[in-house]
Amino acid sequence: FPVTIRIYGVSLTVGSFEDGSNLVTVWLIPETLAKTNLGGKRPGDLVNVEVDILAKYVERLTSKGAQNAE
Repeated sequence: FPVTIRIYGVSLTVGSFEDGSNLVTVWLIPETLAKTNLGGKRPGDLVNVEVDILAKYVERLTSKGAQNAE
């Protein structure tokens, strides 16, 4: 399912999800880095992350389905 992830309001392309470690990889192109404040961020910097509300509903429904299957 498509998920929109935004950092400081900038929509990003999701590269991958790693379920075991809850790690999400996003791809930043040079144009995005040049035209936003993301180019100045470094590993470990705190950022505001937003996820599309649809993703929250899908997560809730799939977790309920997994609980019912047990």
